[in-house]
Amino acid sequence: MLAACIACPPARALVTLNDGHDHIYVTGSFGFTHDSNIFASAGSTGDTIYNANLSAEYNRRAGWIGVNASTQIATARFGKTKGQNFNDPNLSVELTKQTGRTTGSLTLSAVRESRADPALNTRVTSWNYASGLNFRYHIVGAYDLSGQLSGTQRDYVHNALFSNLSTYSASFDLFHVFTAERDASLGYRYRYSETSRDTASVDHAVNLGVYGRIIRGINGSLRVGFQERVPGGKTTGQHSYTSWTAGGSVAYPINKKLNVTGQLSKDFSTTATDSSVDALAASMDVQYAFNSRLSLSGSISWNDSRFIGDGGRILLSGGPPPVFGPGRHDNSLTAGITTGYSFGEHLKISFGYSWFENWSNATFADFVRSTWTAGASSHW
Repeated sequence: MLAACIACPPARALVTLNDGHDHIYVTGSFGFTHDSNIFASAGSTGDTIYNANLSAEYNRRAGWIGVNASTQIATARFGKTKGQNFNDPNLSVELTKQTGRTTGSLTLSAVRESRADPALNTRVTSWNYASGLNFRYHIVGAYDLSGQLSGTQRDYVHNALFSNLSTYSASFDLFHVFTAERDASLGYRYRYSETSRDTASVDHAVNLGVYGRIIRGINGSLRVGFQERVPGGKTTGQHSYTSWTAGGSVAYPINKKLNVTGQLSKDFSTTATDSSVDALAASMDVQYAFNSRLSLSGSISWNDSRFIGDGGRILLSGGPPPVFGPGRHDNSLTAGITTGYSFGEHLKISFGYSWFENWSNATFADFVRSTWTAGASSHW
């Protein structure tokens, strides 16, 4: 679906108000997926899933403040595993300021998410709440200051085995504008996480970054640094963990039809079993547009996850508790291909295949997963 949307120009708004400053878009889609491993675990069964999605988006561009608001409902029906059927709403609001000495945005969202989690090796449903404030302020000359304040909450639905997670973070970056095409930054991030098991952790990270033209022909952003995780709450007494950290996305347009993008991420995270994970992820996407209607894309990604800390032992369904904590080490490889075709401004179809394999020293987490997808969408 993404490949089809990238290859085709956006449709005109369904409703236009206030002399063209306000737009309302409506998108509907329907499709099916055959998933060979619906629980993302060793020995899991496959199923065919029928899904539909309906969303409405409101955009306003008038005055200093822009408004983006959307509402969405995603529904899925499983062919055999009826207990995994879901209806997930999604609400989000964004206020933006893109002119003046200070620019930025304020975001709020609430999402109900149902998915197979490879770190938990089962399907989970959660409510995810997020708020964020981003700003960039021009200090003087070639120097800018940017900052981000954010808070997230993940609450698991009907599952007392998993721990809810709250995360609060603040980050600040000092930018130096070298040229119109390249900026460099020095940044610091503070992050505090706490779970419903009365455990907590504090992360400190410092980094250096470059934005704009990385090297000739390659544009994007890349930052690399050092981070430390200090356990707290009931986890007091554990030693801290240190590692390098990175994040970035770059694009290389080979020609007008062929584009290559890459992403890199290295960071600490906390799972629903109260385990800390040091995760590295790298991916590459290739997109080729045959013409304005037909496109083809392929992707490949690699993930390395090392479970650290003392948490992570839970009892799922009798027997000895599986280990989701220290000592577990996962590697995974994902590859996929998608083709999309546009019949016109309002109708697009796509077909895709993806293959995922996870290697782990935990036997229940050693599995293969493949999916076939087909779908159609209409945007007004």
